[in-house]
Amino acid sequence: MAEEKDTIGRDEPLNEEAPTPQTAGDAADAAPAADAPARAGKFDRLTQDEGGVRKLTGMYKNWFLDYASYVILERAVPHVEDGLKPVQRRILHAMKVVDDGRYNKVANIVGQTMQYHPHGDASIKDALVQLGQKDLLIDCQGNWGNILTGDEAAAGRYIEARLSKFASEVVFNKKTTEWMLSYDGRKEEPVTLPIKFPLLLAQGSCPTTSWSLSTPASHTSRGANSSFIPTSRRAAWPM
Repeated sequence: MAEEKDTIGRDEPLNEEAPTPQTAGDAADAAPAADAPARAGKFDRLTQDEGGVRKLTGMYKNWFLDYASYVILERAVPHVEDGLKPVQRRILHAMKVVDDGRYNKVANIVGQTMQYHPHGDASIKDALVQLGQKDLLIDCQGNWGNILTGDEAAAGRYIEARLSKFASEVVFNKKTTEWMLSYDGRKEEPVTLPIKFPLLLAQGSCPTTSWSLSTPASHTSRGANSSFIPTSRRAAWPM
């Protein structure tokens, strides 16, 4: 029997390609990875859109343009209809709300405006000082600085302001004002003010952010004359 077993073992061909116990594990590791799904990267779950949820991919690809447009339209560029930037419009609206004919401290006006303006108080105060220095819409009291010498205005607790008679008569009209909710939905603010005067031409525009617009001011009398052009002639003017 022993001889038969030896004979059978010698007659069977040797399978040299069969894996040995030592090489079976190595063969499994060396198997092609094409059939298996790709391994998820460390941040794949943050950069893929799943279940209608916007991931970081969309933020980087699309949202920057929306943010840049917001900065331009909501902070830096005055509206062509009333010639005011959003912060300036909110300042005038806040001053109208608290207007009783007397002067109010600038610090109080800034606090009132923060109910409508979602940015810092420093930007509100700077915009208010710029409006006051133009001596058109706001009556000023105290040290408001000097645009010729570069002197800065005093702190908001020391200077006062109120709407000028010109602003009270020309800027506001509740019947023709379109309203919208403020940033927190608690107050209403005007979309634009129905100004009966080409304010953008009269007072120009000064930069307030890195994305800015600078428009030189025109002579007030020329701006007033342009506001009284008959409709038939105005329609023929190129825009």
